[in-house]
This record gives sequence, structure tokens and C-alpha cells, in this order.
Amino acid sequence: MLIGFALIIVAVFLCCALLFRLSIYALPLFVAFLAGSATYRTDSGILAALAAAAISAIILLAAARLALAFAKSELTRAAVGVTFAAPAAVAGYHAVHGIAAATMPPSAWQLALSLLGAAIIAAASWTQWSRARP
Repeated sequence: MLIGFALIIVAVFLCCALLFRLSIYALPLFVAFLAGSATYRTDSGILAALAAAAISAIILLAAARLALAFAKSELTRAAVGVTFAAPAAVAGYHAVHGIAAATMPPSAWQLALSLLGAAIIAAASWTQWSRARP
């Protein structure tokens, strides 16, 4: 029983670490999903939808890197960071809320913990994009 609890704690920790590392890609994933589903709804087929999703995510990441490379002001860099941090905050809120809902009874603490997790993950995503130098 003790080994089970230890493994659950390690699994939650690893999921949180993975969420932190992948939070920078929340916006490209969202854009890829939208492009892929829009292409699939036009009866183009699954391969065309996958290609559209991959191409749209690559174009978004390339555009963000170019915007950071040629940004002369910190305001432009901050705008790129906020653009990527907002979807990361939504993803972080739902991930932390899912973990909190599985581990504690419904209360105001669940909401507070979820909002705190969203803020931390958004800050981590913004920090990763603000440090990114092409």
C-alpha cells in the first residue's frame, strides 16, 4: 500500500513536470487541432488533415521565432510571450483542476489551487518564450 502511494506521488510529479515542459506548445497544439479539424470537415481525408495540422503548427512556431528574432522592443517580446502564455494558463488550469478533483473533495480550495496552477504554468510558459533567442 505504501509503495502504491509513493508511485502515485511520483506519477503526479512526473505529469506536472511534463506539463511544465510542454506548456510552451499549448498554442501551436491548439492551432494544429483547429487546422486539422477544419481540413478534415471538408472531406479531404485524414492524411490531408494531419498534414494541415503539422504545417500550421510549424508555421506558427516559425513566425513566433521570427517575431522574437526581429523584435526591437520589449513590448513586442512581451506580446509574443502573452500570446503563448494564455493558452498555457487554460491548459494548466484544467490539468491542475483534474488532479485536484481526483485528490480532494470539492471546495473553494480546489478552485484556488487550480488558479494558482494556471498562474504558475502561464508564468513558466512566458518565461520560456521570453528567454528564447533564435
